[in-house]
Amino acid sequence: MKKLFPFLALVFGLLHHSSIAQENLNYYVTIGVFAKTDNVNRLIEKANKEGLTAQSANRVGSNLNYVYVLATTEKRKAYALAVKLRAETEYKDTWVFEGSLGEVPVAEVIEPAVEKKEEPVVEKKEEPVVEKKDEPVVEIKPLEPEIKPAIDSSTLVKPIEKPIEPIVEKKPAGKPFYFKLRNVADNSEVKSGEVHVQEAVRATQYQAFKPGEVVYLEAPKNKRGSYTVVTQVPGYSPLSTVFNYQNPAGEKGSSDEVIIELPVTKAKKGDYVDFNNVKFFKNSSILQAGSQNELDGLVDLMKENVKYKLKIHGHVNGTQSRECFVRGANSSFFATNPSADRTEKNMSSKDLSTLRAETVKDYLLSQGIDASRLSTKGEGGKIPLYPEGGSLGPLNDRIEIEFTKH
Repeated sequence: MKKLFPFLALVFGLLHHSSIAQENLNYYVTIGVFAKTDNVNRLIEKANKEGLTAQSANRVGSNLNYVYVLATTEKRKAYALAVKLRAETEYKDTWVFEGSLGEVPVAEVIEPAVEKKEEPVVEKKEEPVVEKKDEPVVEIKPLEPEIKPAIDSSTLVKPIEKPIEPIVEKKPAGKPFYFKLRNVADNSEVKSGEVHVQEAVRATQYQAFKPGEVVYLEAPKNKRGSYTVVTQVPGYSPLSTVFNYQNPAGEKGSSDEVIIELPVTKAKKGDYVDFNNVKFFKNSSILQAGSQNELDGLVDLMKENVKYKLKIHGHVNGTQSRECFVRGANSSFFATNPSADRTEKNMSSKDLSTLRAETVKDYLLSQGIDASRLSTKGEGGKIPLYPEGGSLGPLNDRIEIEFTKH
């Protein structure tokens, strides 16, 4: 029994540690993330005045503060509230953070008891005392210092000291520029997304830069001597403008860079809600597994508000026809089924977008939502948010939900 107790104690400690780790995994319905506490406090005050219960917590290992209105261990409950806020309030960018915020408690692990064995006592024997004899004293005389002749300092040759040359940082070729994206709504600077610099509006090649950084550009090769700048920022409408390389309009920064200001406007949403996490496999009408959380939140909202009706809009990237993988009638919504799914070799972008909208509708029907409350529309690739060939082009593949209230 004594041998079994340490083992049980160790197992209990590990289980205790595991249960605490699972409790720390929460779902936070988040309405904003900020580095500055002033912005955090303003949003909390605003949300609480509107009837929400907002608070904030810091993400461990970062300087970002998350403003959330619900923390729960129930995933479905979190996504249901997130969809509700996006559909019924101005918080259209509400999302669910999965993980832990704030300080994580340290799990207490019980150390197993170890039985101590008594060490045998060893009797030390006394060493015999040996009488030391007196050694004869030998007197050592110190050595007399050696006398060296004096050295004439005027005959010495002094080394020539070379001046230390300063290290000159080599600048990149071209002229420095700073692309400053300004949010038209509140004049704040936007540092997400990309800025594409190209020779012409329809150029197939471009240089991609992050906004808010000093970059160097060499002179353009076109005869006009100008560059076209296109912004690609998630959540904002694209902006295209032209500036002259030799005489750009803009102020100078501390590093002599020219500041090119680009006013950007948030994409209009209205009663349309972009379901960012509803994604399909490439060129297919089969949903990826991560789409289910947001769709389940939509199901709960529809069951809570029986007066809601939806129109599901499907969008794809590009207008060209393509070879597509189509979900079979009895296949899973979130996985491929080679025995039932089929391949269409020449499907139009409109047909693919329609099938994707129909897939979302079929899932809602399977969850008990009445067909009379649902309709679909395939938009093809005619309403892109971003240039088709740009780095954000794949985000044109999306599902938008139009809410009809009556």
